[in-house]
Amino acid sequence: MRVVKDLLSNSLIRLILLFVTLFLMSVAGLNLYIDSKLPDENKIRDIDLQIPLKIFTADNKLIGEFGEKRRTALEFSSIPVHYVNAVLAAEDDDFFNHSGVSYLGLARSLYRLAISGRVQGGGSTITMQVAGNYLTSRDINIFRKIKDIFLAYRLEKTYSKEEIFEFYVNRIFFGNRAYGIAAASEVYYGASIKELNLAQWAMIASLPKAPSSINPLVNPKRALIRRNWVLGRMLELEFIHQEQYDLAVKAPLTATYHGLVSEVSAPYLAETIRRSMIQEYGLDAYKEGFEVYTTLDSKKQNTANEAIKNGLELYDKRHGFRDPENYLILFPNFFFELSLEERLYFINLDREKEPLEEVLKLLNSLNNTQSRFPALVINLNEELQVIGFDKTIYSLQWSEDLNWTRPYINENRRGPRPKGFSDILENGDLVWIQRGVSKESFSLSQIPDAQGALVSLDPKSGAVKAWVGGYDFFLSKFDRVSQSSPLLGSNFKPFLYSAALEDKFTASSLINDAPIVFEDIALEDRWRPRNASGKFYGPTRLREGLLQSRNLVSIRLLRELGVEKARAYAERFGFEKSRLPADLSLALGTASLSPLKNATAFSVFANGGKKVDSFFINKIVNRNGKIIFEKKVSQPTQVIDERAAFIIKDILQEAGRRGTAKKIIELERPDFSGKTGTTNEAESTWFTGFNDSLVTTVWVGFDQPKSLGNREFGSSIALPIWLDFIKNNLEEITLNISIPPRGIVAVKIDKTTGKRVGDDSNNSIFEYYLEENTP
Repeated sequence: MRVVKDLLSNSLIRLILLFVTLFLMSVAGLNLYIDSKLPDENKIRDIDLQIPLKIFTADNKLIGEFGEKRRTALEFSSIPVHYVNAVLAAEDDDFFNHSGVSYLGLARSLYRLAISGRVQGGGSTITMQVAGNYLTSRDINIFRKIKDIFLAYRLEKTYSKEEIFEFYVNRIFFGNRAYGIAAASEVYYGASIKELNLAQWAMIASLPKAPSSINPLVNPKRALIRRNWVLGRMLELEFIHQEQYDLAVKAPLTATYHGLVSEVSAPYLAETIRRSMIQEYGLDAYKEGFEVYTTLDSKKQNTANEAIKNGLELYDKRHGFRDPENYLILFPNFFFELSLEERLYFINLDREKEPLEEVLKLLNSLNNTQSRFPALVINLNEELQVIGFDKTIYSLQWSEDLNWTRPYINENRRGPRPKGFSDILENGDLVWIQRGVSKESFSLSQIPDAQGALVSLDPKSGAVKAWVGGYDFFLSKFDRVSQSSPLLGSNFKPFLYSAALEDKFTASSLINDAPIVFEDIALEDRWRPRNASGKFYGPTRLREGLLQSRNLVSIRLLRELGVEKARAYAERFGFEKSRLPADLSLALGTASLSPLKNATAFSVFANGGKKVDSFFINKIVNRNGKIIFEKKVSQPTQVIDERAAFIIKDILQEAGRRGTAKKIIELERPDFSGKTGTTNEAESTWFTGFNDSLVTTVWVGFDQPKSLGNREFGSSIALPIWLDFIKNNLEEITLNISIPPRGIVAVKIDKTTGKRVGDDSNNSIFEYYLEENTP
């Protein structure tokens, strides 16, 4: 019997040993198999965050952000302790003690598997979540769970707990395009993670479990329950005291959506940079975390925006109120026949939905501006009632401020002054409402038809300081700074006169300002040019001809100089010869140029005859802070005689005192020069003003050329915009008093004849000459 027992005992031991051996071999084999299927845990550092493209001013203020995801990475030492504890309470309270796997959590998962018959989420440690989210896959199956377990052990051996925690919180999705805690705190609270309070940290920590269904913006009730559960867990784990818990759990949900808020509005330049980055780096530009630092000055950019906006609105109001589009026929008439009380009842209670929804659909299809929104007229009695896109009824009172609403007839005529809203509006009219300084203040307005552009740059380096491509980027994305090429009008004349000074002419050369008729084959007809004033002034010195912008003087000057010689000379400033007419109309500015190239061309006069290339990107930095591009400012090229540049600048300074640019005198600064420009029929108006520190060009016109009005000129539209911009930046613009360069001679001459006179003359002025041309 003992022998039988011994045999059985030995057989059992052998069987056990066999099973153990087979089990160990199976585990080893499974381990080898899974090990071969696992990614390299060291590659987690190589998994880049998708960080959007950001664009900044030269003084580090955000202009724009492009990319689908918002991410910013933080080091563990920068993460508040309360937030760390909130994450532990919500996800894995034993994180800093376990070796990557929670056996209790796995047991719970196995139990759910046995009960439900399918693998469910849960039971994963923070380490396993890092493995699953970034190194394996997002599928929920048993093989993935096993891979996560094995990989979690590897991660724990390779990285510190703090590094694994960083991987987790910097890459997890929090909803609303926010990836990582830094982005989440900005999106939900508009502040950095360090600026939040305990209730807010708990709210963010609760989001990764279900970033959509427990989102405080989408489902505040569920979000509040989840947040308070996290706070309760923190109390239970003794991460916080009872008093802290009591305060935090009573705190209301304060999360609101904080979309991208630009610190400086420069959308036209931002779009130009976005396109260039895509051309250079492809679609990776949206996720590689590039930071582009522009040359823009934030104050100059902000004041340029306001100057263009104010100037275009003033021009628009001068020409009256245009007939609004009427949509009454598109909606059931009874909607407008209701009394105001009935209308308010239906709108507020969402009754009679069909017409209301159609109205709202129309209004929401239109883009708002920063200060205006579209609305539909629904009542015209003593006051005006309109419905806005937000389903709100706004009431407006008539006031003297609305005297500008005289009906627009054409660019030169307006109708009689209205006495009330019913004189200019009807039910169903689509109008624009302007927000006032206070939230309760609203007034009738309209969007300007005319467009404008302003670009300002440093003439010594070419760095762009301000760039405004139109009235409102979201109404029209066409960038008039760089994409348009309007005719220059008289803004071209300084280039012509400069060519003359380097030829045989001087600033005192006489040209006859008298009627002339040309039989010009190139112009295909008789041409009778005239001055803007309609008058003729007889023999005129070139200085006077330029500062008063006399057309006939300029035409005769070009004829004597030679068209081809003037065209070749203009190329030095950056003009393309193919865009310079080969006839005498060139003298009146039938050449076309973008505002950016025009400002660059004028910088030659401000920079002593030297030309610089304009640029708007200082540097580009990658996600690691390494500079991958930095602008090397090239040496300016001497393209014209510095003496000729000085004389032109001096003449245009005088134009700012008594010529077409005489409004410059308001600045009480002697160092600014300027030239107006108005094309035929005032289809384009210009003003370019400069000193040695800043060149600024303003253009105003219509995208589809038509007359701005027979009483409109560069001096009445573009120059006031320039003045508005400069006045708001005057203190920062260095005062420059120019000294005549070597080779310049000052001679007293007779103002009428232009000839040299003695000291006893009482009709004399001093004039500058190139020394070889001294009279």
